[in-house]
Amino acid sequence: MKVIYIVNDLDFFLSHRIALATHAVKRGYEVYIVSDKIVDIGHPNIHLIKIRLQRSSTGIFNNLKTIRDLFSVIKRIEPTLIHNVTLKPILYTNLLLLFNKKIKVVNAISGLGFLFTFNIKSKARIFTESLFRLIIRVKKPYFIFQNEVDENQFKKLGLKNDQRVIIKGSGVDAHLFDYTVPNKNEVIEVVFTGRILIDKGLIEFIEAAKLLKEDYHKRVKFSIYGKIDLENPAYITEEDLLVQMDKDYITWHDYTNDVKSVLKRADIYCLPSYREGLPKSIVEAMAIGRPILTTSAPGCDDTVEEGFNGFKVPVGDVTHLSEALKLLIDDENLRLQLGKNSRELFEKEFTLEKIVEQTFDFYEEILNS
Repeated sequence: MKVIYIVNDLDFFLSHRIALATHAVKRGYEVYIVSDKIVDIGHPNIHLIKIRLQRSSTGIFNNLKTIRDLFSVIKRIEPTLIHNVTLKPILYTNLLLLFNKKIKVVNAISGLGFLFTFNIKSKARIFTESLFRLIIRVKKPYFIFQNEVDENQFKKLGLKNDQRVIIKGSGVDAHLFDYTVPNKNEVIEVVFTGRILIDKGLIEFIEAAKLLKEDYHKRVKFSIYGKIDLENPAYITEEDLLVQMDKDYITWHDYTNDVKSVLKRADIYCLPSYREGLPKSIVEAMAIGRPILTTSAPGCDDTVEEGFNGFKVPVGDVTHLSEALKLLIDDENLRLQLGKNSRELFEKEFTLEKIVEQTFDFYEEILNS
């Protein structure tokens, strides 16, 4: 059997989905990844194919060229199964195979992105929803969702029960991200990891820190780890971000490829995002054993049991965010207990082993249907 993973950001696939590809090889699949570039991933049995698949491209010529190239790859490989990740590959592939009943297609909705973050019926959103209605009715592909809110969005577009499954996130390796008791440092560290975007709640993170500065600037530091993403409509420029920094109190450390060490040094993890699929960044912090402060937004909501492993505040509510931070900063025993509970919840629901197993169970169900 042959499987193609199609994603418009190879770095994202390598950080979130590569375990699916390596496991597929172990299961005897012939595995291909179609994406925006080719790098050495150190696995000779996984074949990388580069086509023009840009997240931010809206030009008709570029999109038609991408569709043509994608069609050529699918025709040449003749896969048994295609697993799409993110909206653009999902739309392209399903439209290409609209009347093809032989190739099974799985669409992984890892988050509905900028179009759906705000409840505004823009022309782009209306057009996208219309395409999905057509695809669901004619192609009848399969979908993997990470939360019930996104699933319900597609149920409204006509998706049936036998076409979908909820698998909570992309998983984190429980052995690689092992539970670690926080160091008892004089300065408590609150950490944010993620892309530098408005809809990650980064502005609220900074504003909440500023509200606490007068009373806590000698006891706490706020650390931001993440890369600027100018291809995303919700981007924040480096210039605008640096203006908000405050010497040793609020610091941006750019992107890190060693997030585990960052989380081990942290005392509190905070991601006040507006909407997610299911944030791997939170799951990583849970695995290490840190209390989680996030929002009641789709996706984030699924990672926290209120008062058990952390707290959830309303999206955009800086006051409540600062109050929850203050509660965690002032109570070391609470931080430690919530952190232990985070690890417990992680082991129950979010391990990489569990997510991979659920995904391949879904593959088998699809291929045997």
